[in-house]
Amino acid sequence: MTQVSGVALHGTVLVDAAALRELRDELASLAELPGAASSIVQHPDWVLFELDSRRGGTVPHVVIVRDEAGAIMGYAPFLAATTTTRIAVGKRALPIYHGRTLRLLGAQAVAAPAWRDDVERIIALVIRSEAAVRVIHFQEAALPNTLAERLGQGRGGFTRCRANLLDQVNWVIEPQESLDAYLARFSSKSRNTLSRRVRNAYKKLGAEAHLRIVETPDDVDEYCALMNEVYARSWHADALAIDWQLPARRNLFRQLAANQQFIGHLLMLGTRPVAYVHGYRLGGRYLLDDTGYDEEFGELGVGLALVFQAVQDLIGRNPTQLVDFGYGDNQYKRILGTRQSPCGSLYAVRDLRARACFSMITPLRWMYDAARWMRRKRGSTTAGS
Repeated sequence: MTQVSGVALHGTVLVDAAALRELRDELASLAELPGAASSIVQHPDWVLFELDSRRGGTVPHVVIVRDEAGAIMGYAPFLAATTTTRIAVGKRALPIYHGRTLRLLGAQAVAAPAWRDDVERIIALVIRSEAAVRVIHFQEAALPNTLAERLGQGRGGFTRCRANLLDQVNWVIEPQESLDAYLARFSSKSRNTLSRRVRNAYKKLGAEAHLRIVETPDDVDEYCALMNEVYARSWHADALAIDWQLPARRNLFRQLAANQQFIGHLLMLGTRPVAYVHGYRLGGRYLLDDTGYDEEFGELGVGLALVFQAVQDLIGRNPTQLVDFGYGDNQYKRILGTRQSPCGSLYAVRDLRARACFSMITPLRWMYDAARWMRRKRGSTTAGS
């Protein structure tokens, strides 16, 4: 037991999927509190999906913090696996480390906001005491990241290392008073331009174009089939292959839909899907997990048209819900978002071998920044001449 804020807390590590299933309801109740989880990936149903759908020895490594009465005050859902860490350099992926890695699902610990600081202190103490843990991956970390910083403190501390060569931002739409209040933040010209893009996309598609919203368990199987169809015709399929009809994925979506945590927006042309916005709701936050469109219709502007429609639907139904556009700085996020914050891929490492391997990233970032500066310099010189 450790006294934190006058309360005795202690941490344990859960490494068995069966034990995780037994705690599912208690963990879910915590994750579903407003502000407790950073995204749906921290919900126990998602953690179990990750374990069910992955091969190669992935196991849970969930640090659970309890009070002296045994109540769960917070947890950090890690997955442990032996992996090869690669850093994207241009079109190549440069391998820098091979070994056991803990990957945090989400950006921080799961806890009620008033308890997060105390919970993260205990989680950091537990992890620092585990000699076998040498590399931890925060895949989409909010920066600065308090849990990663606490892992670097005290005995057995970790060194933090940014892994993305290009700085990233996370865009959100903050809670609004109403849909009208959100739309009023745009200039009349911008608002008319967005509305016109939606009208033009539907006009060019023709009379069979319509919006379809999927959020019930009974519609999940058909939705997954439609997603496989449109995803295969988008550029996303080349970057990352996803089988939307994977049994474990369909089971997850049905469970989330039953909990009112799942929602999909499809732009349909008759029975053919031409664009999609796929997302999840949890604890007063909607996460836009993926959006894409059939490349055949790309020139019609169907992607932005559907995103704008989906945002209006989400805010119209629940204006106090935060809309999270996730990792990356796409154009539609800058247009529709109201606030941005730094984020990125982050590693916490210790022991000589791991630190030596990950130390390669810093000079790579310097070289990448220098190359970008040179390209801009050449571009401005060419424009000036």
